[in-house]
Amino acid sequence: MKSFCEFLLITFIFNIINSDVKLANKKYLQKSLSHLLQKLISPEETLQFIYDDSKDCQQLTNISNPYSITHINESIRGSLKLYNTYVIFTTNHTSFDETLTKLQQSNIWNPSNSPRGKFILVTSSYIDTRIVSDIFHKYGIVKFSLLRKLRYQKYYKSGKSIILSFNIQDQEYLICYTSIPTIEERAIKMILPYPVNLSTTKAPEFKAIFGLGLYFLNIIGEIFQMEVSQVLTNDTATLMYNKSSDIYVLLSTTRDVKLYEEYDVCNYLFRDIMAWAVPAAENISTFKTIANTLDVKVWLAIIAILIAESILWWLFSKSLKTQAKLVDFETCTLSSFFITLGGSSQILPKTNSLRVLLVFYLFYSMQVSTIFQGKLFSGLTDPNLEHGITTMEELTESSLPMIGSPKTKDLTSRYFSNDTVLSKILTKLIVQHPINMTNNLINIVRFRNCSTLMGKAMLYYCYPGFKPLVHLIERNTGIIEFELNLAIKKGHYFLEILNKFSRRVMESGINSKMFSDATAGYSNQVIENNAEENLQLHVEFQNCTTHNKKSRPWKLNSRKEHQDDSTDEAVVGLDLNSKLGGRS
Repeated sequence: MKSFCEFLLITFIFNIINSDVKLANKKYLQKSLSHLLQKLISPEETLQFIYDDSKDCQQLTNISNPYSITHINESIRGSLKLYNTYVIFTTNHTSFDETLTKLQQSNIWNPSNSPRGKFILVTSSYIDTRIVSDIFHKYGIVKFSLLRKLRYQKYYKSGKSIILSFNIQDQEYLICYTSIPTIEERAIKMILPYPVNLSTTKAPEFKAIFGLGLYFLNIIGEIFQMEVSQVLTNDTATLMYNKSSDIYVLLSTTRDVKLYEEYDVCNYLFRDIMAWAVPAAENISTFKTIANTLDVKVWLAIIAILIAESILWWLFSKSLKTQAKLVDFETCTLSSFFITLGGSSQILPKTNSLRVLLVFYLFYSMQVSTIFQGKLFSGLTDPNLEHGITTMEELTESSLPMIGSPKTKDLTSRYFSNDTVLSKILTKLIVQHPINMTNNLINIVRFRNCSTLMGKAMLYYCYPGFKPLVHLIERNTGIIEFELNLAIKKGHYFLEILNKFSRRVMESGINSKMFSDATAGYSNQVIENNAEENLQLHVEFQNCTTHNKKSRPWKLNSRKEHQDDSTDEAVVGLDLNSKLGGRS
């Protein structure tokens, strides 16, 4: 009986000591965790505590932040609010890996935002920091801290991997590792939305504009000492999401919903207004110029006065019978018409009434002739334009086919299939992938047989020679703007770097300067070459028709032989609307 009582007493004392040790450990943990949270997280930020064992749930009474507790092995019911700061309690690296797997499969995980949150790992046993880093990086997480139990507290020394560390006297827990976003990959590889090699292509829309995205990545690569290159692939999603030692980014020209569903998209690096390019209005014909010199009402008044004057002349001549030649009404009308045109008349009135009538009509004709000749000269030197296509209603009702990209078709069919105007685009749309902007502009200018989708800055900077020959419809087009941006797989830390870089570039205006520099070397060589060919054919045709053997056609192969005639003057004098022997 005595020995049994001694056993109960020893057991009771052991339980008290063991409880005191556990309470002390919890106290140390709370103090260490509270100290860590003060260093890393603001007091207003809500915490998400994750436990892999409900029995080991700690009562964190000293935590001032608002928090919620989740047992990852139990079913999570209902829709919970999502927070981006996670505190995970685990025992070893195996259970930690399983916890992260279950966390990603739960409804408190956001594939886009959660991997970019902050993670604090609390372990009750020793775990190597390299194992923890590998597990976190496997799930695309780079912002994490490890609060672990010291293995050899007496001999613990700070190493190179310890970025943030602090010592608390007489504690078993110590923050021994804090990870910050660091660049581990050594290369950035850009994927184009079109199968085009930027190093070999000569198209301005790819060489200058898409090359601008590669130039931006080269700037980032120089900062982080990373190689930048372009890759061609038929399976973008697989290449983007496969685990690799390189960073893959997708260059995109729009920020549509489908792109956001599959990737994280950074802020745009360059923006351009998209419009429909149509043939510019033509000059009106010479006959219309003459007819439109005076208003219709003025023409009617001139004709009415001419008829009235002819009738009066004929009546006066007939009643007085002094002018035998003017007795005929047709003769009076023709004489008045010649006088109106400024011509002479051999018939001279002999009576005072007819002379007064003729004098007043002569002054009237001189005034009308002066006004008509002045306006006619202005109209012939600077002719007015025909009414061209200026609105989307006129474009959809015209016979011109509309050339666009596959995204144009998808966007129109998805959002504007019920629109009375924009739905007609689908019946006329010709899909090009990629769009051959140079050939499309040549067809618009020379043959006036199509319209194409293009950017306003692209026309002004990459094709400046086509600017006066093309009209852009910018209003109510139903298309989204051209936005050059980079997409990356969801949760990747490189998105934060891209957003910071694009924000600095946009705020400083460097992107506009870079775009101007990238397109400075492009001029409209295509239309100038076509103009020279057309001018040479025109001169040769004149020489053949006049049979002038001594005349020699101009040689336009060298600009030095005709320095007095500028290229701009040659272009203006050409009729680019006519087809010449099927030349394109």
